[in-house]
Amino acid sequence: MSKPSEAITSGVEVRYLAIIIIALAVAVFIITWFGIKESRSDSMQLLVMQGKAFVESLTEAANSAIEAERFFDYLVHKRFSELVIDLAQQPLETFDDDRLLRLAADHNLYGIFVFATDSTPVAGGFVRGSVVKPPEFVLAEINQIIAEPENNYVLLLDAGDSPDETVHYYIEITNNLDRVILVVADALYYVDALSQTQIGYLSQKMAQERGVDYIIFQSTEGIIFSSRRTASLLAIESDPFLTESLDSDTIRYRQYEFEETPVLEMVRPFATVGYPFGLLRVGLSLENYAAVSKGYDRQMIMLSGTLFVLVLVVLLYLQTRRKRREIDLQYREIKSISDKIFEEMKIGVAAVDARGTVILANNAFERILGVQATSGTRWDDLVKLEDLAFDAILARTEPSFESEFRLEAGSESQWLLIAVSKMTAGSRGGSGLVAVVYDITRLRQLERKAARKERLSEMGNMAAGVAHEIRNPLNTISIAAQRLAGEFAPSANQEEYLSFTEQIRSETKRLNEIITRFLALAREESQKTVRSSLSRVVGEFVELVKYEAKSVGIDLNVDVEPSLEVLADSDSLKQVLSNLFNNAKEALEGKAGKISITGTRADREAQLRFGDSGPGIARDVRDKIFTPFYTTKGSGTGLGLPTVYKIISDLGGDVRIEDSRLGGAEFIINLPLS
Repeated sequence: MSKPSEAITSGVEVRYLAIIIIALAVAVFIITWFGIKESRSDSMQLLVMQGKAFVESLTEAANSAIEAERFFDYLVHKRFSELVIDLAQQPLETFDDDRLLRLAADHNLYGIFVFATDSTPVAGGFVRGSVVKPPEFVLAEINQIIAEPENNYVLLLDAGDSPDETVHYYIEITNNLDRVILVVADALYYVDALSQTQIGYLSQKMAQERGVDYIIFQSTEGIIFSSRRTASLLAIESDPFLTESLDSDTIRYRQYEFEETPVLEMVRPFATVGYPFGLLRVGLSLENYAAVSKGYDRQMIMLSGTLFVLVLVVLLYLQTRRKRREIDLQYREIKSISDKIFEEMKIGVAAVDARGTVILANNAFERILGVQATSGTRWDDLVKLEDLAFDAILARTEPSFESEFRLEAGSESQWLLIAVSKMTAGSRGGSGLVAVVYDITRLRQLERKAARKERLSEMGNMAAGVAHEIRNPLNTISIAAQRLAGEFAPSANQEEYLSFTEQIRSETKRLNEIITRFLALAREESQKTVRSSLSRVVGEFVELVKYEAKSVGIDLNVDVEPSLEVLADSDSLKQVLSNLFNNAKEALEGKAGKISITGTRADREAQLRFGDSGPGIARDVRDKIFTPFYTTKGSGTGLGLPTVYKIISDLGGDVRIEDSRLGGAEFIINLPLS
């Protein structure tokens, strides 16, 4: 009893399965059909866009051709009018045939004629041939221009007696209206040039493009020109589409049956000088479009037999399309990020082609080298060093190398590290370069600071063990010299004896001061980070030294912003100013001079500038003057400027040297604001 039920259930399931398969097939078919329809629409729109672009190009070319034709006429007119001007200034009775024939031969003309205003010939003739007078249609134009002199010249073109001969007849009535000049010349060059630029010629050439069936310029009067022979075409008034297109200001299109061939016709109103208002009609072949459409039709028929395969293909296509969009989006994001990183990175990067021209450079490269718009610039014009010349780099055997060099920029200098790697410029050979430039100026400064601190630390360790050993004998020598002067003075040569003992005491005192300064330089002490008014500290220092400065002829000029407050001990700042003052005073060597002290705000720091009018400090020793015991003075100790450097460094600041506006050296001190 269950078998019929099972059979019914099985039949229902098969029926449902068939319905599902049919529904799925119908769904796939509908989707495919809409896809084919959309593809046809997209293909047609693409063809329309191409057609519009072609018509616009044709319009521009036509306008240019017309302008060229007018320009040729203008050139011919200018050529002949200059000759007419000369002939117009001579009396009529001076003309004879021989003279005009010689003039025509000199100007490579066929002939020249002069007519009176009653159209009677005065003189003239043809240089060659048996013809002795102009053709009748030329004489008719002469009579016309005499009757209507408002248009003072006319240019006629005659095909001539042979295929290789074309003649220009230029007729002009002079401004005095007393004569008419006729110039006869060869026009073959004019015809050749005009044939290459006329609208008809251009339409013939452009109609040879693949996919273009015809180009027609049709007005309400008829066809002006056509790229091919056509059967009878309807007049514009007989074709509603063409009639509407006359009043349109855009390019219109339609699918049109032209001589039993389907085409996509693009129509555009066209008007220019010398031609009546009409329509440019361009027929684009629909063969490729039809072939594509037939291919899609065959594909639609095959879909019903390959349902599941096509479903899979569609799914894969959609997945691939989605993946393509994702990859494209990811590529754009990655490219945007990489471009941003490339432009914002602190390291300079540049690429140089095989000709030695920079083809790519980021902002850091231009900033480090101090140049602008490096792309398209020669590498040797940017890096003017013999070892880094483009040819010298290519001549090296190693594929990559590094080099350091110093770049002078005004009063400052930079230390740069450049890493260069060769690269092969594509399949056509040749070598280019990739250069990476690092600005290591700050690193060099830190190295020098570390070296100075290391030397100061070593000096501190040495001073701790030596200072007391030196001071004890010095104290003993000083006490002994004092006792010798006070208790053991001889009766003879007493003044000389006392002078010797005073020298001993003076030199021991000077040596003790040197040791004191040396210990102050080498001793590790933490500076007091108290808030101090920079203008007050400078003012107090100036009060201390102004009488001494005046006595040696030094003019002090002080300009410090009152609001500047720094985290620094005032006594330490005064010691810095005192050492700089003594250094400037010694540099002036007793001569009158100037000292300038200015204080301004620079970002988050206070900047103190101490400049003088002395001889300055040479650039090659500026890196050495902060080294202990280095001095360029015969009597100096070489401890003043190192002391300045140590105090400023301990305060968290920085000090450097530049050329002063006063002519000497200028010490620039940066200190943290409170």
